[in-house]
Amino acid sequence: MRTLDNAYALIIGVDYKQEMEQVQHDAIAINNILSNKALCGYKEENIILLLDKDATMQNIMDALDKLVEITDENSSILFFYSGHGGLYNGVSFLCPYDKSPDIYISGAELREKLNAIKSKRMVILFDCCHSAGFFKGEGKEVTRTVSGSIANYEENMSHIEGLAQEIDDDQGIVIVTSCQESELSWTTTGNYSVFTACLLEVLQGQHKMYFSDEFIRMTETVNHLWKRVPEMSSSQVGGAKQNPYINLQMNNDFVLSYIPEKLRDHIVTNTFGTAKIAKTQTVSKSEPEEDESWQRDEGNNLILFLHGFSGESTNTFGIIPKLLQSNSKMDGWAMRPLGYSHYVKPELGKDIWAAIDDIDKIANYLKTSICYKFKNYDRIAIVAHSLGGLVAQKAILELSEDERKRISHLVMFGTPSNGISEEMLSKQWNSKYKEMSSEGPFITSLRKQWSETFKNGIPFKLKVAAATDDQYVTVESCHGPFDKEYREFVNNDHLKMVKPQDENDDAFNLIKDTLTNSTFYNQYTNSEEINITLGKYDAVVKELLPKAADLDLNGLRQLIFSLEGLDRKDEAVKILNEHPLAKENTDLMGILGGRYKRAYLSSYSKKDGDAAFNYYSKALDLAVKAEDYPQIYYHAINLAFLSIVMENNEGKMMKYAKQALDATENCRNNLWKYATVAEANMYIGDMDKAVEFYTKAAEMADIRQKISMHTNAYAGYVALMQTDNEDDFIRFLKASFLT
Repeated sequence: MRTLDNAYALIIGVDYKQEMEQVQHDAIAINNILSNKALCGYKEENIILLLDKDATMQNIMDALDKLVEITDENSSILFFYSGHGGLYNGVSFLCPYDKSPDIYISGAELREKLNAIKSKRMVILFDCCHSAGFFKGEGKEVTRTVSGSIANYEENMSHIEGLAQEIDDDQGIVIVTSCQESELSWTTTGNYSVFTACLLEVLQGQHKMYFSDEFIRMTETVNHLWKRVPEMSSSQVGGAKQNPYINLQMNNDFVLSYIPEKLRDHIVTNTFGTAKIAKTQTVSKSEPEEDESWQRDEGNNLILFLHGFSGESTNTFGIIPKLLQSNSKMDGWAMRPLGYSHYVKPELGKDIWAAIDDIDKIANYLKTSICYKFKNYDRIAIVAHSLGGLVAQKAILELSEDERKRISHLVMFGTPSNGISEEMLSKQWNSKYKEMSSEGPFITSLRKQWSETFKNGIPFKLKVAAATDDQYVTVESCHGPFDKEYREFVNNDHLKMVKPQDENDDAFNLIKDTLTNSTFYNQYTNSEEINITLGKYDAVVKELLPKAADLDLNGLRQLIFSLEGLDRKDEAVKILNEHPLAKENTDLMGILGGRYKRAYLSSYSKKDGDAAFNYYSKALDLAVKAEDYPQIYYHAINLAFLSIVMENNEGKMMKYAKQALDATENCRNNLWKYATVAEANMYIGDMDKAVEFYTKAAEMADIRQKISMHTNAYAGYVALMQTDNEDDFIRFLKASFLT
């Protein structure tokens, strides 16, 4: 039998009123499933169970002290509380069995105990919000009375978020409550609460059909509770609303339990020849800590950095926070990341787009953080990247009017505020992210609510920045919903637009100038790049063509791209053939080909696709003549990709794939060689080799390189197979690049 030697649990089921049978049923059920070695695999001696009369104030505090003694920084800890909670004079509390006006566990006391525990793998589950809802189907509303005595104050947890924020220490505590304010916790038709029943589903492995390894992890648990609790509550009590509150602060996607032994056959294997289980992170393995050295707490004002779903809370914005800190104009501003990580969406991994559920989840966390965790700041400025901007917009709209007044600035980079076009969703993503449709209910509702809420003007300073070379978000989606006065451009692509090299960067200066009420103007982003982004090719040609002989490679790239955009292809080719810097420069042609390829994948314009194909073809011919093998495989594999994705021509795809593969044999091993070998073998049908080399590439790649590899591999494979049904290979790609 298996055991998780370093996993611990404190389970409390206490009802000092003696009114709710489900409290004990829930606690006992969690204890039994955790300690079952054929199911979750916790050691019995590592579980502390306190029921009713045993769950006194002293015993609970002693149990927390014991956890301090017996756990270490690599332990995982589950704290499950089923019972009453309340709020009195602004203090959130939990009720022990001996609860009285002077005996209760405040959020501050609980935080002090939890902070003494070294582990950063801690999950706290509260099944107690609006405890009156435990009465089976009665639907009694909690009576709120204002009183000077806690003894006759009717308990409620309408401020459970306040308690969660009080005990959140930004050090790896994940907090999930059974419902949110103004909601009740319901029971099922059986013996358990809805929340506990859904938790039991996860621990029994009922939440999915396959597993990447033998563990159940925290993120899949959170995601199942987020989706399943509303479903079950509405079906049990005829449309009742119950949505968990989730604090998403996590340092890693830690192990919660084993999957049941009977489900081990459901572990995803590589069926292309060798059994392969994804690398696992056990509870005894140390995790590298994220660098939070730039976080600054002093000051009455707060800059809150909100990353997108392709980054992490502390490094998405590169050196921007440190540059701001070194600027004297920013004295008095505290700076913090929001605190959620890319692990909040395990279903999609480190990808660009995410499910609406994820946006709702994080927006709720941001809203409650503003209300509670950051309540002492007079002004809050939000700097958001990518989908973080949608999170910010939704959270701001859900704030009360008084809380919204504390928002002083919102700066968004590369945010798809108008969603994604139906054509792009269908062709590039095979409708995988259809909830992000520009015509879908989420985007249309968000835009309508924004327009209605701010019809008399936006009460905070707003800037929305588009990237000059964004491969994912169109200018229209980024800028479209906002008036011209709020629109800006910064140089680079979707991921690099918030990664400045130094203070001579427009992304940094846009943030600095906006927060200091200075006038921002594009000092460093090339005006030609902006005009190209806007399709103003004639302005670029008018400016650059007369001085073509003196242009550097960057200027030549812009001129050629603009000539192409105006259908002046002959002039573009002439410059490529005759200019001393451009002549036979396969790198320049590859850059242009790549730009057109990204444009094609965004718009599916045949014109863009043909231009990409022409540049890669010309570059390949030159590379072959020069026997430049790295350039040969680079251009050939892109031509193989375009042949299948754009033309659905398997013959051409096979030709270019074999050419790329042959060229790699003359090159030293590196990341992109491995990726090319993998992709080429995928096209020619040797899936064993594809898996082998994608695995090697994944082990060497950083997050953004993984995104690029997954995008190409997924799009190429789907086009090749003519379906996006999730088969073993697609699951392998997800496990290799998106987890």
